[in-house]
Amino acid sequence: MLRKLAVALPSLLAASGLGGEASAQNGLYVGMDLGLAVTPDLVVAATNDDWSTRCDLITNPTQAETGDACNAPPPRPTWSNEVAGGSGILAAAAVGYRWGGLRIEGEYFHRTATHDALSQTAIGPDAVLLAKADQEIEIADGGVDDVLAHNGFLNLYYDFVRGSRLTPYVGVGVGAARVSLDYFSRWTRNDNPDEIDTFVDPLLKARLSGTTSIGRAKLSDTLTGFQALAGVDYRVSDAFSLGIKVRWTSLGEFEDGDEWLQLRSHESSIGRDFRVRYVTTTSDLASLGVGISMKYGF
Repeated sequence: MLRKLAVALPSLLAASGLGGEASAQNGLYVGMDLGLAVTPDLVVAATNDDWSTRCDLITNPTQAETGDACNAPPPRPTWSNEVAGGSGILAAAAVGYRWGGLRIEGEYFHRTATHDALSQTAIGPDAVLLAKADQEIEIADGGVDDVLAHNGFLNLYYDFVRGSRLTPYVGVGVGAARVSLDYFSRWTRNDNPDEIDTFVDPLLKARLSGTTSIGRAKLSDTLTGFQALAGVDYRVSDAFSLGIKVRWTSLGEFEDGDEWLQLRSHESSIGRDFRVRYVTTTSDLASLGVGISMKYGF
């Protein structure tokens, strides 16, 4: 769609039949943007407050073979997934005021990005979890799918008014965003009980073999950030302009969590007085957007 708009833009400008020079119109204006957004690679890190498999009262109700391991909560394990970059749409609406070469505006924009990729889970420096990965865990992967952001920004622009219909500009903005992402994590245990060293008892081995832990949820967080903007407008008439805008938006680290959808093939609990939850964080969320920009002045 953007390619068609870009091709049609010169024809539209020529068809306007408006030649000569025009200066920027001071006063109130409204604007709209429509374009594409691309996002860089993303690192998703996670941890949870689960206890070891031996301490799980649902999997091991008699607490056999626990020793002293279940006398106190263990250190929290960590893991991470590297997710390839994504792409999606960007749509914006703004109300601003122009005086001379300066403009200030309040802007709302909605951005989507579909990563749609899983990656192998990298396990942090946890000896117990690393040992499990060598024999008990057969599949460990995860990642994110759709990332959505509802953004509200206050932007300040400087227009390079040159007395012509073409007006290049640059700008900066600060604001906040409500971000949601679809998170997925999967841990599948070996189907062969003989390959599991967590327990010695064959019955406990068999109970554990083939079980899965799955986290799947839409997580959300509110982040602050900034953006840098640049573009060029063509004044079609005294009130209406059409142009191209590029923006780089950077938000802070995302953090949210939820209960496991299933933990070792049972509910997100270990039979004690709390529910097991995982918490995910990401590297800084950023996006590069490019699109068609329209403004109408009053």
